[in-house]
Amino acid sequence: MQSDGFLKHLVIAFGLALVGYGLLYGCDRHLRTRRGAWEFTFAASAQGEPTLTIDQPFLGISKVRIVIKDEIYEGATQRIRFDKPGIELPFGKPVFYDTTFLPGSITMDYPGHEVEVLPRTLILNFKEKPWKSGEVISLTQSEAWSNKPEIVTPAPQTQ
Repeated sequence: MQSDGFLKHLVIAFGLALVGYGLLYGCDRHLRTRRGAWEFTFAASAQGEPTLTIDQPFLGISKVRIVIKDEIYEGATQRIRFDKPGIELPFGKPVFYDTTFLPGSITMDYPGHEVEVLPRTLILNFKEKPWKSGEVISLTQSEAWSNKPEIVTPAPQTQ
């Protein structure tokens, strides 16, 4: 008779653990995704220049456009939500994604310019810029961080 009581307690404990796990998983998932993801639209301007439009509805950020002057983009317009890792970009290269808690942070090399998108600010070529919905930001190749001379320290000389 004692083994029946043990089995009953084991089944009840397993059931409670399963229900607790389900509730905690659902709560965690809600906290991670409730603010929504960054939405980027990769397109070409009327002059064919690469244009990145950034939206984040929860934070009230909409239609912030970054245009790179003196470059050409001939691809199709693509809208991408950054709600999971490993997303391919139509132009530019991903440097870092953190989509653990949305909207997260995204850093990309955007034809020679470093663009870092954070909830509190936009960082362009290592300079912070406050979010202003509807703003159009033009970047030129002379401003590209990849064009800046690298600081090279000489190797120590051996004797």
